[in-house]
Amino acid sequence: MACVFEERAPGCLDSVSDWHAGLAYFDSSVAATHDTLQSLKKLLWQFWNIEFAGAGEAAVAKESVLPLRVLANKKSGCMGLSWLALMVAESRGLPLDAILLPGHVFLRYGGDENAVNLEPNRHGFSYTDEEYLDKYRNGNWTGLEFKPLEMRQFIGLAAFDIGNLYLENDIPHALTWYRMAEEFFPEYPGIDVNQTIAKNRLPNSI
Repeated sequence: MACVFEERAPGCLDSVSDWHAGLAYFDSSVAATHDTLQSLKKLLWQFWNIEFAGAGEAAVAKESVLPLRVLANKKSGCMGLSWLALMVAESRGLPLDAILLPGHVFLRYGGDENAVNLEPNRHGFSYTDEEYLDKYRNGNWTGLEFKPLEMRQFIGLAAFDIGNLYLENDIPHALTWYRMAEEFFPEYPGIDVNQTIAKNRLPNSI
């Protein structure tokens, strides 16, 4: 899906040298240390050297959301870094999930009592669930928080974020992305809310 979002051929990862170099680095690190979690962290924040793009608009720009652009530019918000990490996890069979919070996602490695939270905007710093709850207590909660996102839901959330980029200045484009978001993540209430806002801004002639 990363290739599709960037309007590239479905197998575009095959031609991304940074991707292949990163996987080779990860494999070498795991072979030497037998520690998949630390190898993943080293890959993301040392070998690929991905930095937080900054708060506000910089964190939700396309360059910070789409994983191949993140890989190229070395700047990311929570969605782009998480997406890239999930791609590595899928490729290497790692127990990694994206967890939703109001206006944010973080990563969770492992399961049950051994799970470790990784903050994508702080080089994998491990906040507890209680610390996240306190930090986002005043956010817009939906009932979907603190549950692992299915990949389809994560993709829908990414489409929703990109749709939001066009909400002020390009309503048709925004609606296109919101329709994709709705297809993948229909249970997320923000999609319907923002679709309605976008439709209400359409000229009567459209």
